[in-house]
Amino acid sequence: MTAKSNPSMRVLQREATHQRILDAAVASLVEHGTAATTTVAVQQRAGVSRGALLHHFPSHAEMLAATIGELVRRNEEAVRRALTNLPGDLEPVERATRALADAFAQPAYLAELELWAVARTGAALRTALRAAERGARRDFDRVVSDLFAPLRDRPAYQAVVTLSTEFLRGLALAGVLRNDPARQSLLLDTWIWSVRVLLDQPTLSSPAPSPVASPGPSRSSTME
Repeated sequence: MTAKSNPSMRVLQREATHQRILDAAVASLVEHGTAATTTVAVQQRAGVSRGALLHHFPSHAEMLAATIGELVRRNEEAVRRALTNLPGDLEPVERATRALADAFAQPAYLAELELWAVARTGAALRTALRAAERGARRDFDRVVSDLFAPLRDRPAYQAVVTLSTEFLRGLALAGVLRNDPARQSLLLDTWIWSVRVLLDQPTLSSPAPSPVASPGPSRSSTME
């Protein structure tokens, strides 16, 4: 039976083409950045026609937004790899913080941050990213929550998760601008010490915001 007369085959071919374009877009983002990830560059990298690319991704913003799910999946894998490489006898605060810091320093996470930075001045991309990240973000929030799970019974748990993700995101960006491993290591050690101090507090003077692992603004008003 030919592909033309077999709907299932046509669906499989369409899905394969979609995935090939998406993989090319993700690879381009990670390797070359947002500015170089044009529709023409992705089309050539994926080896598809212009019509095929536009059929699956009618706009540049939709194509970029579609990469969020794959980038988040790679970020999850980075956390798992980091946990595997860390010594097994680390106490929970250090284990969670170092695993997250390692994942945030990986190219896939930095590529995701770059997308959000570009979206600051691109309304179409910002709208597309917000829609795309809603489902994917739940997965990464779960990973972060699992990392800090041993601390859930502590009054400062939510503050620790929220502040740690914000600090480690900033540390990752600082690493791009200033390649100084010794300084990065000292800052990370200092943050781990600070978290331990915070966890020793019996109560917090004010309620902490809910934990947010997303680099995007879907739960804040920073881009409204």
